[in-house]
Formats: sequence, C-alpha cells, structure tokens
Amino acid sequence: MAKTLEQYTAEVRKASEGSRNALQNQIDAIAGNLEQTQKQINENYANQQNQLNSQRDQAASRASMQAAATGGAFGGAANIANRRYYEQTFVPAQTQLNTNQSQALENAQSQANSNRLSLESQLAALYDQDTKLGLQRYYDELERERQDKLARQQLAAQNSISKYLNSATTQQQKYNANNDASGGLQFYNTKTGNAVKFGTAYFGNGGASGNGNILNAIANNFGTDTNEYQRLSEILKYNGNKKLTNASGKTYNYSYLSKSDADLLNRLGLRLG
Repeated sequence: MAKTLEQYTAEVRKASEGSRNALQNQIDAIAGNLEQTQKQINENYANQQNQLNSQRDQAASRASMQAAATGGAFGGAANIANRRYYEQTFVPAQTQLNTNQSQALENAQSQANSNRLSLESQLAALYDQDTKLGLQRYYDELERERQDKLARQQLAAQNSISKYLNSATTQQQKYNANNDASGGLQFYNTKTGNAVKFGTAYFGNGGASGNGNILNAIANNFGTDTNEYQRLSEILKYNGNKKLTNASGKTYNYSYLSKSDADLLNRLGLRLG
C-alpha cells in the first residue's frame, strides 16, 4: 500500500488546518475579551457610583440649607434629613448597584466559560472528524487494492483456462468451462452441455496424469492462491506416496483424509490412488 493510515490522517488534518486554527484563535481570545468586558463593566458601575455619591452629597447640602432657612438647629434638622435620605434612598440604591455589578461580572464570566466550552467541543469534533475521514480513506484504498488484485486474478484465471482449453485439438476438445455466477469455474461436456467435474474435463481433454501435471492444471484454472491448489498441495505433502488420479465423479472416502479434504477431491473429480 502506497500510504499509511497516519499519512492519510495527516493529509485530512492539513486540509482542515485553517478551520482548526480559527477555532483555536477564538479560544485564545476568550481571556482577553473577558478582561476587557470586566473592565468596561467596572468602569460603568464606577460612573454610577460617582453619580450616586454626588446625589448623596447634594441631598446633604439641601438638608443643611433648608434647616438654616427655617431657623432649625444647625445640626439636628440637617442630621435627621440626612439620616432619612441615607436609610430610605442611598442604602437601597447602593445595595442594588453592588448587586447589579456583581451579577454583570458573573454573567460575563459565565458567557466566557460557555463560549470556551462550545469552541473546544467544535475543535474536538473536528479532530474526531479528521480521524474518521482518514480511516475511511485508508480502508477505501485497501478495498480498491483488494478489488484490483481480485480482478487481475480472475483475468489471469480466465486467460489460463482459455489458453489451456484452446490448446487442445478439435478431437480432444470434449469439455470446456465457464465462469458461474459466484465467479468460480463450471466445467461441462461440449456435446451434451452437462456439467462435469474438473478431473473429468482435464483427463477427457487429454491431460497427462501425474501429480505435477494435475497441480499445474489446477494452478492454470483456479490460481495458486486458491483453496483448490493450496489444499491439494497440502494433501500431497502429507501423503507423498499417493497420486492424484481421475475419479470419474465417484465418491471416495479415506480414513487419513479429513471430511473437507475428501469433499474437495470429490468436488473436483479427483482421488488419491
């Protein structure tokens, strides 16, 4: 395979780098934006505090002037008026001002936290998306290579069987083969059209006996990495004193063969003799 999974993932992440950088820049800017917002809030409430203090001072001045105009005691009437203003007007206003400022700062912090969480979630989702896309491209390429290999094997098998069958004389060409719906080979009698097994077609078309000849024919027809070739090779490897011969479609059972091996020989029309 030309590329690794890490290479595919790196390519995908490079393509999304701009989006990820944009998100990270927004995350990095949150602290500075929050600080600026808090500064503006404090300045606004400082102005309101100054206004409230100014109103308090003006109320005290008016109380003193009114007391002097009416001939009241210089301190008594003015102090009473100031205390009434302080308790009924200034203290509630100051309390509300402090509450509003605290709430505004809390809201700013909460909004900053929410923004950070949202942006970090988007960034994490982007990383996850890149990983999945890289994995998808990697497995798509594996599947494409598998399909290409399968197509080459099928073409080679078709060419081999055509070459093998076409090399026989007209008198020898008693059997032929077609690809069935599953992609396998179906041998048949060219006169009757009846299906036959591989062994019948091979020997009927003049194929030479001997394990090597038969294995070469299996390789030409089915391929060397197929179950037919591999299992026959293994059967002969562990039963070297036995030879593959034509079974003429009959069923043979041997105690030294597994059922799957015996079934394979029967399916191909071969037996160990």
